[in-house]
Amino acid sequence: MISLLLGMTGRVFTRMPRYRLSYGTSLEFDGQTAGEVVPILHAGHVTGSGEREDIFLRRMAIEMCEWSGDHYCFTDRDSLARSMIRNGLLEIID
Repeated sequence: MISLLLGMTGRVFTRMPRYRLSYGTSLEFDGQTAGEVVPILHAGHVTGSGEREDIFLRRMAIEMCEWSGDHYCFTDRDSLARSMIRNGLLEIID
C-alpha cells in the first residue's frame, strides 16, 4: 500500500495499489492484495461462477496452465495471484 502524509494535519491516507489483469482481455482494478483478483475472475467466469472458491482456484490454475503453458499454484487466493504475477498474467502498475 502507498501511504501519503498530507500537510501539517498529520493524517495518513492509504491508497490501494492498482493491478492489471491480462488474461484474455486487459482489466485494471484496485486491491489491497493481488489475491483480490480471484473474486473478479470468479464473478466474470462463464462456467465457474457458482463454484466454491477452492474448486474455482483449481479450475483457474488448470485453465491458465493450458492457456500459457506455465505452472500455477492454487492453494489460496494469494498463491494463485503470485503465480499469475510470476507468469505475466497479473502485474502491479501503480
